[in-house]
Amino acid sequence: MRGWAMITVLLAIALPSRAQPESLDAEAKHEVVSALSDVLARHAYAAGVDFSKVGNHLRKHLDALEEAEGSMAFARALNGALEEFGVSHVAVIPPEVARNVTRPVTIGIGAETRPAQGGLRVLGMDADSPAKAAGLAPGDVITHVDGKKAAAPEDLEGPSGSIAVLRVRKVSGSTVEARIERVITEHREPATYKELTSRTVMIHLPTFNTGYDPAEVAELLERAFWYPNLVIDLRGNGGGRVTNLLHLLSYLVPEGTGIGTVVTNVSAVRYAEATGGDPLDAHAVARWSDDTMRVPANPLGPYPGRLAVLIDGGSASASEVTAGALRETRGAKVIGQKSAGALLVSRYLPLPHDFLVQIPFSDYITVKGHRPEGQGILPDVEAGPARRGQDPAAGAAVAALEGV
Repeated sequence: MRGWAMITVLLAIALPSRAQPESLDAEAKHEVVSALSDVLARHAYAAGVDFSKVGNHLRKHLDALEEAEGSMAFARALNGALEEFGVSHVAVIPPEVARNVTRPVTIGIGAETRPAQGGLRVLGMDADSPAKAAGLAPGDVITHVDGKKAAAPEDLEGPSGSIAVLRVRKVSGSTVEARIERVITEHREPATYKELTSRTVMIHLPTFNTGYDPAEVAELLERAFWYPNLVIDLRGNGGGRVTNLLHLLSYLVPEGTGIGTVVTNVSAVRYAEATGGDPLDAHAVARWSDDTMRVPANPLGPYPGRLAVLIDGGSASASEVTAGALRETRGAKVIGQKSAGALLVSRYLPLPHDFLVQIPFSDYITVKGHRPEGQGILPDVEAGPARRGQDPAAGAAVAALEGV
């Protein structure tokens, strides 16, 4: 189910010897814009969004698009126009970056970001990254990079060792400036296991993407079966592959349990044809559809004890599916801060002249009718981030599970 792959762009950005941005003439730009409008109209889906209007919207920005010099500037101008269209998970990726999206390195400030209203939302950071050292936190939104509006992850690119000057809107609402050195990172952050008390353990899962190791996670979960309480820590987990979230849930939720419904352009059109209803009403499509995502079998599962889930502003996509599923099907307490509200499932499609576009391929409605996109998962118990050796969210989880 490739359409369900919640992929995060792994940018291979800006080695010092990189080539200059490629030039584009007016005809090439027209071909990219025309193909982009067609791809979004035919394949993209987000509740309440009529992507057939993208073409008219882009025509309002023709002057800015024509003035953009080179493929990088053109992609930036397109992303600025798409940002105004008001939906997440749409980003045009220029050839210089598109050729390298599968390389397992990140060159930049050491933060995972995703397009969001007003800029780039910070989902997570490497533990020793410049971004973390500079005070960035999950949920922050980078509004400007080097004086220009931030519209796509490639806007953070630059030669290794150069300084990115960022304007950041903090979760608190304040705006700060940060100067962060760009670096090259290439590593996988493993899942971790921690005994909080003699009755409660916590497993931190930093990703559901390529860094998720099913064998490693299975080993940790098997150890947790000896404890009456389990905390699943999804803070800073920006999402990843649906196969990985289902692997985790197979240890926690009974086999065959429905956790939510995928709503795509195809299912929306079929719904409209069959019922005459509004194809942009994702809730109505989900109620009509039989495309319910269900938990696979696992001979060891499900875990019999009590559950809690930790989330924050960096918990997105697959993490939001997981948190919502555990609350709605297992009664798990959700603790921490509101999640990112970035759950449109995205995929990458080619455009002319070696561009790529990331589009929202499908929407998601939980089994109890909640749409996390744009709203996030609200915690049952609010708790701040871990600081100076203190972890209020983990403490709140212990109190909720042990009745302290």
